[in-house]
Amino acid sequence: MQLDMVGIIVADMAKAIAFYNLLGFAVKGDVSADYTELTSQSIRISLNSKTMITSIYGFEPELTGERLELAFLCDSPASLEQKIADIRMAGFKIFKEPWNAFWGQYYAIIEDPDGNYLSLFCHGLKEGS
Repeated sequence: MQLDMVGIIVADMAKAIAFYNLLGFAVKGDVSADYTELTSQSIRISLNSKTMITSIYGFEPELTGERLELAFLCDSPASLEQKIADIRMAGFKIFKEPWNAFWGQYYAIIEDPDGNYLSLFCHGLKEGS
């Protein structure tokens, strides 16, 4: 058994696609208001509308934020900072600005359009900080 895809419940498909495109994901196949699959080099993400998930679950999902974290490895502190700048310029939220984390990584936390927190990190610390 292996993890093959991560599903994310979204309120606005177009906004979610734009956000995850900034993180290096590309649309795979058709885009619909209820389901869109995205791919990167190593993983697939499915974006699932609240409407579709409500029809499957039998109730509207309400949880957001900090229950599950996706963490994206960046090549360097400079590439992490560039990604943060791109996300900010596109109008999305930065939850926590980049910092040298005590566990030895340069780290930042961003927020997707549905309030989920995602981490960007690189191995090692930023020098001079």
